[in-house]
Amino acid sequence: MPKFLKILLYPLMFFVAFAVFVVLLFPYDSVKTRVARELEGVMGGSYQISIGTLSPSFPSGAFLKNVEMKPRSVGAGNPITLSTANLKVAVLPLLSGTVEVDFDLHPPQGRASGSYSLKKGGLFLNLKADRFDLGLVSFLIKDTGIPLSGMVSGDVDLELYDQDPLRNSGKINLQVLQLALGEISLGDGAFKIPAMKLADSGGSRVDAAINRGNFEVKVFTLTGGDLAIDTNGKIYGARKADNYRFNLKGTFKVTPEFADKIQILALVDKQKQADGSYPFTITGRVLKPNIRIGDFKLPL
Repeated sequence: MPKFLKILLYPLMFFVAFAVFVVLLFPYDSVKTRVARELEGVMGGSYQISIGTLSPSFPSGAFLKNVEMKPRSVGAGNPITLSTANLKVAVLPLLSGTVEVDFDLHPPQGRASGSYSLKKGGLFLNLKADRFDLGLVSFLIKDTGIPLSGMVSGDVDLELYDQDPLRNSGKINLQVLQLALGEISLGDGAFKIPAMKLADSGGSRVDAAINRGNFEVKVFTLTGGDLAIDTNGKIYGARKADNYRFNLKGTFKVTPEFADKIQILALVDKQKQADGSYPFTITGRVLKPNIRIGDFKLPL
């Protein structure tokens, strides 16, 4: 046999044998269990994860079906489900410690596709959402104490550096189709804001840009819920998250039914404008914000 044919056939035989191994002999059940446990670890153990089936997605990656993320604590919310999840991992960059993943997620309703990577000390996320359920990313904000749920469409393109946040950059352009907020406390429990619906119409949007760690909130408008908000401004970055500073202003308006549930509105009734809205400003640092409703400063 000519030498050049051997050079061609040996690699071909290797890839054929590898394909047979992957399809017929690879222990997908064990990998499926390992993937579920690894994801549980990433989420801090707050969710119990089960994967219906896991199969290869060539040339690299995995195709997951019937993925369920179930909160371990009672009353922490409903299970999060994915009908299908297609994850493709770039193999060669792994050799240098770089993680690059393309994803295409399909919950029972909506879709999110894009890419995620960890390289050069940064996290890079490119996301395109189509009626995407925010419950699927609730674990990312659970430590902030802000219980959000809802549905969004739009684009997110972020470049984030945990050790050097002043390098952060990106943009967020989202249409908020539905949004709800659970009960939260302010001022060490001095004030409680009841659960509310924030958006339930097509007029709600969030448009923001990040440059050198500074956030420019161009549009933050929520309509159609118990509380309507319209605000813009900046959040100035810092090397430590505690030193981030707010400079936001806008207005909010509540429905008559919901106004009865917010006791603090009785203190600021004189600040109400002719159209029923309240002007507000938020300044100061993250740990000690200065929130004013009209001329009244919240005692936080």
